[in-house]
Amino acid sequence: MKKFIPIIFALVLIFSSCKKKEESLYDFKTDFVGDNTKVSQIVSKEVYPKNLKTGEIKILSEKEPYGLKIFCKNYKDLEREDLFKNAAITFALIKNLDNLSYVDEDEKEIFSFTRAEVEKELQKEDTSLGKISESQENLENFINK
Repeated sequence: MKKFIPIIFALVLIFSSCKKKEESLYDFKTDFVGDNTKVSQIVSKEVYPKNLKTGEIKILSEKEPYGLKIFCKNYKDLEREDLFKNAAITFALIKNLDNLSYVDEDEKEIFSFTRAEVEKELQKEDTSLGKISESQENLENFINK
């Protein structure tokens, strides 16, 4: 039995060092919409409603107001309200994002949101983009609400 203890210990050590930490959405929080790595991770890691599929993104960061276009498929059954939570999460995690548009493959707008209107709607729920982005716990609470 004593022979197996070092082997078991070595296996535990090997497997625990191979375990990769799952990155959460909050890990990609950024001050700049121009940070395309973090922005694309935020968009791709969000959970979207009703079978909506997102693809490419287009970052509009050359001049203010800064924007983001998310190309979508399977959006026929969606209402604007269905994407409000996703829009709020995106604005909360990208500090200088002003405009967010969900577009089809021809870049025709499906729905769009501004930071100001999302912030105004969140105030009705007694929260804000700042509160949501304050901590990973706050973000998770908002997502799961």
